[in-house]
Parts: sequence; C-alpha cells; structure tokens
Amino acid sequence: MKNRKKVLTGFFCGLLLALISAYGITDTNKDALVYIVKQGDTLWNIAIRFNANPWLWPKLWEQNKYITNPHLIYPGEPIALLPTSVAPVTGVAVAKEQALPLTPAAQAPPEVAKLAPEELTAPTVAPEEQPMETAAEEAPAPMETATPYGIQYVSAPANTYIYSSAGSAGFLSKQEVSAAGEIVATANTEKKMFGAHDEVFINLGSSSGVKEGDQFNIYKKDGEIDDPETGDFLGYKIKILGILKVTKVDDNSSTAMISQSYEEIKAHDKITPYEPGTQTINLALASSPVDGYVICGKHNVTIFGENDIVYIDRGSSEGVQAGNTFVIYKDREPVKDPSTGATIHLPKEILGKLLVIKVRDNTATAIITKSVREIEVGSKVLADTASGVI
Repeated sequence: MKNRKKVLTGFFCGLLLALISAYGITDTNKDALVYIVKQGDTLWNIAIRFNANPWLWPKLWEQNKYITNPHLIYPGEPIALLPTSVAPVTGVAVAKEQALPLTPAAQAPPEVAKLAPEELTAPTVAPEEQPMETAAEEAPAPMETATPYGIQYVSAPANTYIYSSAGSAGFLSKQEVSAAGEIVATANTEKKMFGAHDEVFINLGSSSGVKEGDQFNIYKKDGEIDDPETGDFLGYKIKILGILKVTKVDDNSSTAMISQSYEEIKAHDKITPYEPGTQTINLALASSPVDGYVICGKHNVTIFGENDIVYIDRGSSEGVQAGNTFVIYKDREPVKDPSTGATIHLPKEILGKLLVIKVRDNTATAIITKSVREIEVGSKVLADTASGVI
C-alpha cells in the first residue's frame, strides 16, 4: 500500500510539474504556491480565497502570462498565486501586512502545490471588461483579524470609484485627433500584430523634438458616430490601443517599446502624446438634471451590460463632469384608464446606471456600473442630482 501511495504521489507530482512547465511557470521562488483550477473558478474568487481581496485579481492575471483572456480559465490549468506581500490596490482595498508568520505551505489547502512562478510580465492584451471596476459602496466591509495568509484589509475611501483600465476607455471626438506620428515598422518583420514588449519604430525623431523616455498613446479611428435621435454627426470614435515608450532616438525615426497593449496593434496605427487615464474617480453630483442618450459603446455592439464602456451625447458644455452618475432608463408606453378613459403615464423603466469617467466638450465616456435590463444604443440617461448613486 505504501508503495502504491508513493507511485500515485509521484505520478500526480509529475503531472503537476508537467502542467506547470507547459504553462510557463517555473520553480524560482520556493515559498510561493500554485493552485490547479477547478470547475466554476474565476480569477476573482481565487483572489478572494487566497488573498481575501477580489480586487487583486488583475495582479493574479499579470503573474500568469499564459492567460490571454482573464474571463476564460479552465479546470486543470495551474494558477501561480500571489505572495501575501503583494502591493495593494489603492483606494479599493488597502492591504496591511501583519507581524504574523505566514501559513506554512504544509498547512495550505491540499489542492495547492508548493511551487513558484518566475517573475512574469504583464499579458499582451488587457481585459475588455473587468469585474474589479466597482463603485466604492460595493467594496467589502473592513476585516478585524488577519487572514490565514497574514493580510488584513480595510475598505476604500468613501465616494470614490476605482477604474484600473481608464487609459483604455477611449472617447468620442468631434474634431479629428491630431496624430503626432505613427508606427511604421517592427523589429520582428514576421509579426503583423504587436503587443506588450514588442519593439517598434515610429516616424518621429530628434528633428521632431522626441526624446528618449517619451511616451505615446497608440490609437485608431473606429468610425463616425451620429446622434441616434437627430442623425447629426457627433464625433469620431477613438480607440486607445496601447502605450509605447521611446527607447532610442535617431534623426527622423525612433525605436520604441510597447509598454502596454489593450487590443492588437498594427503598423500605421497612429500615436499621440501620452495622456494617463484617471484611475481614481471622485463621485460628484451633477449640478443639473442633464438628460441624453447612450449613443454607442467602445465595442461595436448595440446591447450593453455591466462593466461595458459606453459614450453619451452630453459633455462639459452641458455641465457634465467625471464622477457624475446617470440613471439609464426608457419610457413606458402610456395606458388608458379603463374607467375614465384618461391617459395614465407610467413610471420610467430603470435599466441601470452609469458613471462618467472622462468628459469632452459634447460627449462623455462612461462605465455601466449596474444593469437590470438590456441597455441598448439609444437608451435614455438622466444625471443624478440627489444622492450620487442609484
């Protein structure tokens, strides 16, 4: 029996090592742990289980570079877990290391192996929709005792919202975005699409004033958008594809490294001086009950749900500012009173809510923070002037 146990143990250890090797995880940190995904697991609940903080899931994704879509993980895949000293997500949940010994690996849950990841880089493509983007009122209550892994968490500051992918949200612009230059080639001529850590060349050099270390947003124009009610031209949809950093400058060209990519990047995509997205947004009541429409979304679809990025046809010229919340609704058809024949106007049907994260003159970029019904292009929105949240 003992020999059989040894054989089985050896088999499963060998299988685990093979999985870890196949997924690019190596044993370089003897104190870290690797978890094998089970049916129903998500990065969100794995972060809750092992780090007691769901908003650390993007860091978990970064550490497992083989995962190209964070919403698609499969049973049997190895997940290199975060160390307990991982940096906190500022504003949502602040991690505090306690002066306590960490749980020994021998006491860890049985499905966790005492193996470690290498120092891995961020994945090539950033998530399109992320469950971490949640309003402050939805943050977990503070914990009073340390977790088994030695970390305690406190809740986020009130009246703030964390949106980690603000830089990739895009926007509508009534004027053509003025390109500083474009990507003209890549160091790897066999590649047609580029991502994070790829080396590219841009058509800007010292003669254009470019310096080593300069950063640029990579973008593309993704169509012209008209007002769904009037048909008037509202603007060009601008998709932010990623960020590059200049590493070497020549006279009329420069070498650059793509430091972050949100979508596939190709030769001739345009660049413009880097504008960081504001990740921490202070909630603010609108000064007046501005109304408008959802006119399109970041993705070329017509139906939206929670965590989707959409654009509305109201902006700073109408008093809208980042941090404003809007009710998303549609009007119900009036009915006749069967007794009197009078017209009865029914309450609006509430579809959800959105939060403005970026504002331009006549449009705004927003994230849908709650949906109770399907939200479509043309859905009406009304600024919240009473409570800041719905």
